[in-house]
Amino acid sequence: MRQLALVLALLPFAACSSFSWEGQGANISREQQKRGIKDVSALASTYETQSFFQDVRRRSDGRNNAFGRDLMRIQDFLDRHLWNYDANDPYINFPSNTTKLEHVGRFGLTTVSSLPLVDEVTNR
Repeated sequence: MRQLALVLALLPFAACSSFSWEGQGANISREQQKRGIKDVSALASTYETQSFFQDVRRRSDGRNNAFGRDLMRIQDFLDRHLWNYDANDPYINFPSNTTKLEHVGRFGLTTVSSLPLVDEVTNR
């Protein structure tokens, strides 16, 4: 019975084609190793690892892009229904030659001119 258990335990090892260091550069010469040549198994392992992590990065980027799109949809929804603003409306977002500094200046002038002190000075 012990012999049967030993045979069953060692059976997976016997199913392997070899017990070599395949993939570790065993079947290439020292000269090839010096030149940086790798055997096929090592190259295949490196390729599989890189393609796996490339897929992981691609899926992660897709999730991040989807999250960003969802946030933009929430912002568009709030803009449309709270402020009645649509970014694609040409009557709202018409082309303009005004700069950001000019916009800030106009806002500042309008805000300052509506203060009671300025109104009192300009109307006297």
